[in-house]
Amino acid sequence: MIYIKKRALLDPKESFVLMDFDRTLTTYNSTVSWGLLEESPLIHSGYRQESISLYNHFRPMEIDQSIPFSEKEKLMEKWWTDTASLISKYHVYESTIQKILLSSNGLALRKDALSFLNNMHLLGVPVVIVSAGLGDFISQYLKQKNSLYDNITIHANFFLYEKGRIIGLKKPLIHSLNKNHLTYPEIEGKKTGLLFGDQIEDIQMGENLDTINIGFCDLDKYSLNAFTRRFDVVLTGRSSFEDVGKIYMKRYPHDEY
Repeated sequence: MIYIKKRALLDPKESFVLMDFDRTLTTYNSTVSWGLLEESPLIHSGYRQESISLYNHFRPMEIDQSIPFSEKEKLMEKWWTDTASLISKYHVYESTIQKILLSSNGLALRKDALSFLNNMHLLGVPVVIVSAGLGDFISQYLKQKNSLYDNITIHANFFLYEKGRIIGLKKPLIHSLNKNHLTYPEIEGKKTGLLFGDQIEDIQMGENLDTINIGFCDLDKYSLNAFTRRFDVVLTGRSSFEDVGKIYMKRYPHDEY
């Protein structure tokens, strides 16, 4: 189902797309990009155990709307920093990353996600993927799907290597609550964008930009009211990326005109 509060018809030449990756471009029950490390038999089991322990500790705080934002932002910074330290501790190598993706079926895209990306490419609309996840996996996954088009830019956490071994993450770290600190030279001069996210905090990646904010509300029925208050459009169930594209983007390739 689609809940719409704000309607507009955007000119592709003047528009852009900002989107989260994990559980936005992918489904709510898909493995997140960080989870590919946890689930892979190619990674030492100690990493999985310690990483899951960190998740169980920090994830409830990440989605707890009662925790003050400034406090929660510090907690997320610690979560990402501690997890990055684990990757170095358990000696993960660059050569292992591609093997993990090829051996995993954990990532699953939302309905018509690839079609939407293809149509944005055909229309020449810049797509900026802003993710607290792992950019190495995101970029390689889109390459596998033949969908890493030249109009797509990825702002995410990329591995830092030393002699082929992952020793941490490149700065700055991107977590779920600091996306408002990012800038996007790729969309300079563009007027209005479609912003996609699966958490209310994702709206912050479009701070100071003119965006139509679109939220995927999947897990908790009680959160639907919170989503409809904050997002201009809320998608539930099997709602498609293409549905949004056809509503908001002029000259959409799948339309007859």
